[in-house]
Amino acid sequence: MIGMQEMLLQEADGKIYLFPAWPKEWNVYFKLHAKQNTTIEAELMNGELKVLKVIPEERKKDIINLLGKSEAEKTKLN
Repeated sequence: MIGMQEMLLQEADGKIYLFPAWPKEWNVYFKLHAKQNTTIEAELMNGELKVLKVIPEERKKDIINLLGKSEAEKTKLN
C-alpha cells in the first residue's frame, strides 16, 4: 500500500508533490495525510485533476502537481 501512496504523493523540503509516479491515464480518488497536520484529497479522472482539497488551506501553496510532467521537468524541480 505504501508504494501506491508514494506514486500519488511525496514530500520534500516542505513541498508536497502530487502524482510523482502516477500514470496520467489511470483514474484515482484518494485522501492522504501529509506532514504539518495536512490532508490532501484529490480525484484524477480521464487525465484531468477534477478535485483538489487541501486542509489546512494555507498548505495549498506548497502543492506541486507533477501530473503529465516529463522526467526532465520533474528533475528540474528538485
